[in-house]
Amino acid sequence: MDVITLGSYTAEEKFHIASKYLVPKQLKKHGIKAAQLRFTPKALHAIIEDYTREAGVRTVERTIGTICRKVARRIVTEEDFKSYSVKPADLEDLLGPAKFAKDKDERRDEIGLVNGLAWTSVGGELLPIEVAVMNGTGKIQLTGSLGDVMKESATTAITCIRTRAETLGISPDFYAKKDIHIHAPEGAVPKDGPSAGIAMATAVTSALCEEPIAHDIAMTGEITLQGRVLPIGGLREKSMAAYKNGMKTVIIPHGNIADLAEVDQVVKDNVRFVPVRRIDEVLPIAMPGLLNRETKPNTPCPEPAHGVQTLRQ
Repeated sequence: MDVITLGSYTAEEKFHIASKYLVPKQLKKHGIKAAQLRFTPKALHAIIEDYTREAGVRTVERTIGTICRKVARRIVTEEDFKSYSVKPADLEDLLGPAKFAKDKDERRDEIGLVNGLAWTSVGGELLPIEVAVMNGTGKIQLTGSLGDVMKESATTAITCIRTRAETLGISPDFYAKKDIHIHAPEGAVPKDGPSAGIAMATAVTSALCEEPIAHDIAMTGEITLQGRVLPIGGLREKSMAAYKNGMKTVIIPHGNIADLAEVDQVVKDNVRFVPVRRIDEVLPIAMPGLLNRETKPNTPCPEPAHGVQTLRQ
């Protein structure tokens, strides 16, 4: 027997299903003519992203049906009703406050904060990783409902950076004099897997070097003790999450280049993919200021490897 895995729909797939099939179906079901009710593309995107969170489109269809019923009532009660166009600004009146509203705060480059990427049963998600470094006795604290594999990735990331401490201009004895706290927000949501390895290593380096990380860069990849970046799964869903959240660059393992063929074209047109083989290639991309830091004699900051490629397909 062959096991056939059916992944969740991406946001773009949901949009096309809604516009070409669900909206006409619900209009017919409620006796509304296409000229009487229209959904703008931005309104459909807002319904998908702010009011539903699922692998399929059943809730999307029910939400569209709710709007159709409210408009149908207006059609039979208002004598001068001609047509209605649903826009994003109308959704709060029709459906109430957004259930899954994005963080509206303006993003900016911050020290110790990196954009990781995660795969979930309902698609890809942006996974922020925060790191704080304090004077202490070398304790490592991990919070945010992290699973065993993710905790091991955090420990591996710290050891990997420790082996490069002098090269990065970090005090070699930081492990004995600094406490490191790694946190993944939304602590009520369980998280696991090795794909946040390079994100954790980057956030730890940023906190120790006090160097901000570019806010429009996201990354995914497993890390080893030697700093190698290993392939991960779910690149298609993760890349869509990066695109939806306004990321301009996504750092991926070199071993995942073949998976770019499955990435949606709209994502390829708007996101730059940078495949890497080692963590030494990741750090200068995520923290451009790291190259300008003054380090100890004979310990220059890492330069991007010659094999680094930039892909925009």
